Amino acid sequence: MDKPILDSWNKNAEEWIKIIDNDKIPSRVFTNKAIIKAIEKDSGEKILDIGCGEGWLTRSISNMGKHAVGFDATEALLKNARKKGSEEYYNITYDEIVNGKAHPLAPFDTAIFNFSLYQEKGLETLLKKVKELLTSNGTIIIQTLHPYFLIANGGNYQSRSISDSWKGLPGNFTDGHDWYARTFEDWTKVINVAGLHIIDLREVTNNENTPISLIIKAS
Repeated sequence: MDKPILDSWNKNAEEWIKIIDNDKIPSRVFTNKAIIKAIEKDSGEKILDIGCGEGWLTRSISNMGKHAVGFDATEALLKNARKKGSEEYYNITYDEIVNGKAHPLAPFDTAIFNFSLYQEKGLETLLKKVKELLTSNGTIIIQTLHPYFLIANGGNYQSRSISDSWKGLPGNFTDGHDWYARTFEDWTKVINVAGLHIIDLREVTNNENTPISLIIKAS
């Protein structure tokens, strides 16, 4: 992961924890429910939550009766996660995954990226390496910005970097990192180049039927 992204999370970790603990992001009512539903369906018993943050999803997976493990690169978030539950959390960066760092609990049945893929370059390699941490029929589930976001926020329908992705969120965030938002076509290319195949897609909408996120399941 790019250094500016890690720096941004390190600066904003405590504020992020406050926002999550107090349910201050309205869209999470829909996106949280959607990712949990995706995991409940045929995800196996040992689940890896990559970019787990303060661990809300890891804990939710554990509450399903599954073995949940969280990876993140922001120690302040991991420290908070460890206080809130008994799940296993590890400080592991995306670069370490790409460089082939082994993990004693591998293989996993499913790996989750829940709004934790921001970079433009290197994503295909990261997904390839994550696949190596899974069982032979393991799956990767990604929840990310819906491509509709590209149009709704002004501009043409083409993949591009969104500056200061924290902007508009409640809370006193500073130095927000960029987020590379992709079209459906470019997400398909990323999955294919990574040697994966899309086996399910879900478009998550709010009460006004406006798309707010996309869930991709690949194997």
